[in-house]
Amino acid sequence: MWNVIVCDHNKAEQEKLTAYVQNCCKDAGVSVQIQGCADWTELAQKIKKAEPDMVIVAQNGVEGLDIITSARLLSGKIVWFSDLDFGVQAYRLCVAYFSKKPITRPKVERALARCMEVRLEVENSRFGAYREEEVHGRDF
Repeated sequence: MWNVIVCDHNKAEQEKLTAYVQNCCKDAGVSVQIQGCADWTELAQKIKKAEPDMVIVAQNGVEGLDIITSARLLSGKIVWFSDLDFGVQAYRLCVAYFSKKPITRPKVERALARCMEVRLEVENSRFGAYREEEVHGRDF
């Protein structure tokens, strides 16, 4: 089972993103548990308790950048949606997937596929090493 946390201060957008993740995982035959939160304080608490497989941050502007900068220290796979083009920053912060808003189902599908590839590669590797291009692949 995949454990995912969705961080978005906009409740309607958070619910839409959660539905996309649930539907994409259902279509892929993957069971998923999704938790939502609205800010960094909640996210940090949830990451420490749940140890998620993936964190999806959909915060606008510099607030999103601040959350990503902090969250990358606590969680391995981070997906980031923003209203601004933080592509270079996402690359430097080793974000698994970055895309500008609006959030669409195809974008969520690509993000999940990328994170699942990395997880499978790590699980199948006898040394826990993974290919560089899978971790640093981006959708800019």
